[in-house]
Amino acid sequence: MSVRYSLKGDEEDEGYWNQKEKRQNFFDDADDENEIIDWTGTRIEEFTGPRVTSARGTNKNASFTKPSRPVEIANNFPKTGTNKGKPSQPEPKPEQPKPTQTSASKSYHKKSASLTIVGTKNLSKPTSSSASSLESAVKRDSKLSHTEVSKLYAEVTSLKRKLQSSERSRWDAPKVSDTIIRMVMGEPFSLEMYKSLPDKLTLLDSAIEYHDGNSITAIVLFLKKTLKNSIFISELRKRPVAINHYAVYLRSMGDEEVLASQLQTLGRKEEAAMCRYRLTLQESSPQARYQSMKKCTDLYFEGYKILHRETVLLREQCSLLNKQILIEGADSKASRERKPPFADCPKEAELYFLPLITTLYYCCKYHFNQSQSSISSPESLVKEFNMSEKQYVMTAAKACANQRKWADLETLLAPKKWIMKTKKPTVGFDRIVGILLKAKAPNDILQKYMLMMDDATKRLETAKKYKIHSVVIETLKQMRDLRGLQNYRTEVKYGSSEDIQLQTLLKNTSIKWKT
Repeated sequence: MSVRYSLKGDEEDEGYWNQKEKRQNFFDDADDENEIIDWTGTRIEEFTGPRVTSARGTNKNASFTKPSRPVEIANNFPKTGTNKGKPSQPEPKPEQPKPTQTSASKSYHKKSASLTIVGTKNLSKPTSSSASSLESAVKRDSKLSHTEVSKLYAEVTSLKRKLQSSERSRWDAPKVSDTIIRMVMGEPFSLEMYKSLPDKLTLLDSAIEYHDGNSITAIVLFLKKTLKNSIFISELRKRPVAINHYAVYLRSMGDEEVLASQLQTLGRKEEAAMCRYRLTLQESSPQARYQSMKKCTDLYFEGYKILHRETVLLREQCSLLNKQILIEGADSKASRERKPPFADCPKEAELYFLPLITTLYYCCKYHFNQSQSSISSPESLVKEFNMSEKQYVMTAAKACANQRKWADLETLLAPKKWIMKTKKPTVGFDRIVGILLKAKAPNDILQKYMLMMDDATKRLETAKKYKIHSVVIETLKQMRDLRGLQNYRTEVKYGSSEDIQLQTLLKNTSIKWKT
């Protein structure tokens, strides 16, 4: 609720202080907050007729409606600072019938103070969103000066220009640095507004400078989607860091085929070749893997000097797989028909995709005595793949020990004559003894090969550990250790063959014992 008043004179109204004068609802004691009351307490109805210039002057013939804005009492004094140079023209007062007044109020009618109380409900606020609304606001409020109206028009024009500028700049790409920072900080961003190639490349270079892998990957995928493949490849070749992140992304997605082709196109020959090799290993069929591996060797490995060693190894792997296919085919048929050697020793597993050493062990286990011309002969396998003699002897010894083929083991470890010279085996007998111990060979076999160990101290420790008494006694005799023989009597069972052997040595006076 707003209170508006105007002073009509300088002197106070004596009627105001007259206690007999009726002034009810002077301070809006009534319940209705939208009513209008003059200074005498008389209710003024909602006015729609000629403008009221005095609180006392009323037009009884006028009709009244609810005002849409506060009713103001016109001030006949000219406003300071407005309409300079123009004489003030008071508004013409409408002819009104003179109301009946008291004697006190008649004498001071021209010097009265008027009070108007106006309700503020349903007041319409003038808007400045358009020129038409501004003009209507100016018409409703006659107190706005020309300068104020000009300022409002200028403000509206400025707001229009800013709105148009913001609408135009809505689709303009932001600064590259701002976008990269948003990407690094994990905030929402958009790359679709960057249309030109320089802007896109600047984005990628800025991301590489920030060393942020996620940003680099996102921008590379954006370039892949929006650029021609030739331009994308040429620009990515100049940025190895971007290629690394792109390759890691493709590998994490599990798309090895796309990764291999992209690396081949980007000039990463070695990585592309290894990727193709991994694809060949995914083949489950032996024949399909052999064909795929052979094709991979010819297309992606052959002819590159930097991959020469890998090419040799891959060709050997192809040869081994081909040999396994042939051996497995013949052995599977023999195993089903229960032919030797599978009649006594059933076939346990397939030979496909096994390493070279395991394949050699298989051949030694089932085809040890076959001639070198046979495809399943161990010696032909050793010769074809340039295996060392030590690898062959160790593998064959394990196979013979596990199969309890002691005669084959003796043949394998027997000294070989070479141009009138005896050639000792390249594998020490200490390792052979270790293989026999793991295979739980009998004591006579252990004793035989323990005595062939060159190191007497190591032989003595091994014999004592596994309680091969005959070897211990023989070793102490070779070392001429009398005290050792005497102390070892407690370890030998009384009356056994080892005890008799020990007593015989102690009584022999021809041996020169060490003191």
